[in-house]
Amino acid sequence: MKTRTQRKLMSIFHFTSSVLAASGDLALNLGKIVGIINAISTVLFFAALVMSSLMFATGRTEFIKYGLVGAGIGGLSWVIIQTLFQAVSPINPGIEMQAF
Repeated sequence: MKTRTQRKLMSIFHFTSSVLAASGDLALNLGKIVGIINAISTVLFFAALVMSSLMFATGRTEFIKYGLVGAGIGGLSWVIIQTLFQAVSPINPGIEMQAF
């Protein structure tokens, strides 16, 4: 039995997926946006790793976990978003990451 919130999320994702599937041009443009967001997350991934190494070098080992968690989330952002879309809606929205 699904909760009310899960049903609402499924209907929102289903509507979004059907709109994206119906318009190929929109999916292509969203793919470019996703590519830019992925490039930003890659930069943030490396910045978080540098922050972790600087905290380790200065002896502030209690702050290493923040850099590592940030690097993990930034590095896996594309996988996390794809998993969320696939878990809620069975329709593939057709968004492919485009090079910018």
